[in-house]
This record gives sequence, C-alpha cells and structure tokens, in this order.
Amino acid sequence: GNGVMWFASAVLFISSAILVRSRDWYQPGSDFGYNLGLVGGILMLLLLTYPLKKRFKPLQRIGSTKPWFIFHMICGVVGPLAVIYHSTFRINSQNAFVAMMSMLLVAGSGIVGRFIYVRIHAGLSGQELTLDELESSERVEALNFERDMHWAPEVIAGLTDFRVWAGKRAPNGMAGIAKFFYLPIKEWQVRHQCHVLLAVQLKRRAQARNWDASKRLRRAQQFDALVASYTFTVKRHAQFEAYKRMFSWWHILHLPFVYLLVASAAYHVLAVHMY
Repeated sequence: GNGVMWFASAVLFISSAILVRSRDWYQPGSDFGYNLGLVGGILMLLLLTYPLKKRFKPLQRIGSTKPWFIFHMICGVVGPLAVIYHSTFRINSQNAFVAMMSMLLVAGSGIVGRFIYVRIHAGLSGQELTLDELESSERVEALNFERDMHWAPEVIAGLTDFRVWAGKRAPNGMAGIAKFFYLPIKEWQVRHQCHVLLAVQLKRRAQARNWDASKRLRRAQQFDALVASYTFTVKRHAQFEAYKRMFSWWHILHLPFVYLLVASAAYHVLAVHMY
C-alpha cells in the first residue's frame, strides 16, 4: 500500500544520497551537476503556473484546474529533488545555504498544504452524507447500522455517543485545540471497544446460526470496516472547521516563502555565474 511505497522511496532517497555524497560522481559545477540544477530551477519556476492559472482569466479558460494542480505537485517534488542532487548533498557557500533552506521551506510548506487540503476536500456536506449513509442507507449493498447491526445495541450506542461528543463545540480556543489532537486517540478507543463488543456478539450469532469459522471471520471484518469508516468520517467531520482555518493561515504563509525562494534562487544563480 501507500506505507510500503513511502518506505521504499525513503530508503531509495537515503541510499542514493549516501552514494552521491561519498562517491564524487559529479560536482555541482560539472555539466551533469549544472544541468540538474537548471532542470530543478525551471521546474520550480513552473510551480508559479498554478497560482497564475487561478488568478488570470485567460489562463482560467485553459482546461480544468485538476491537471494544473497535479502538474504543480509533480514540479514541487521533482524540482527540489533535482536541486538537492545538484548540490551533491553539500552546501559550500552562504548564498547556497539560503537558497537551499528557502527551497526546503517551500517544499515542506507545500506538503503541509496538501495534507490539509485532502482533509477538507470532501466538504462538510459530503462528510455528513457519508455519515448518514453509514447509519441508514436504502441501498441494498450498503452495510449500515439501522438494518445490519440491530443485534449489537451497545456498539450502535457507542458510535452514536462518539458522534454526539465529537460534534459538540469546545467552550474556548484552548479546549478546541486539545479536542482536535485528542480526537484520533478517542477514535482509536471507540474502534477498539466496538471491536471487542462485536467479537462477543458475533460469537453468539455464529453459534446460534451455525456459521463456520470463515463466515464468522468475514462478518467480523465487514463490521470492523464499517465501524472504522464511521469513526474516521466522524473525526474528519469534527476536525473540518479547524482544517479550513489552518488552510487559510497556510495560504497567507506559503506565498512569502515562495517570494523568498525566487529571490534567493535568483541571487544564487547570479553569484555562481559572476564568481
């Protein structure tokens, strides 16, 4: 899954970084090193096409926003990587240090922004619809509480209590921050409690209905998945407004980082060619 992919990418990056730094295959000023820096610089300049697309009407008419955003994300990953490899994982001057730190700041800020964006992407109404479908859906293939979990009232009560608790507004800002960070812990606790209760109830149902072990395991997996989906959506729904505020703050901070990067990168290029 995604975890394996990220782990493999991290191992590849670290091992290649050690090799590039220790083997001296190329220098930042050699043809290969210079071209790596050039490619990275061009890709980071192309990052500006996405904000320009959103602000200028002629560009707004060219295609939908999604492919521009995907291109923006690709440039935001490949560009900084090319520059890091261009540097051979060494910083040999003060202006290179400032340019590198600015670039890492922008790249890190972009990753944080993507993380927050994903959490508000479905929208509040979309999350409420998901919760309603999980609780009671007319679709035959849907697994839901009202129809399929009437035999486990303690589980339904626990999940309902979690939604009510999560939906209550915090009395003040500090309590809101504490609740925001406590929500994932509470979600895990509710999921664990429901798993234990479901295991007991499913054992009884399996004995009463003569289920074999594989059918009991399949039912347990189905209901655990339903509980996980529900508690996850409740958590996202409760954190939605906080993530929206974070995203607005992120927008204010991200742009100055970009200006700093453009200025420091331009100075670095000038300094390299002049001296």
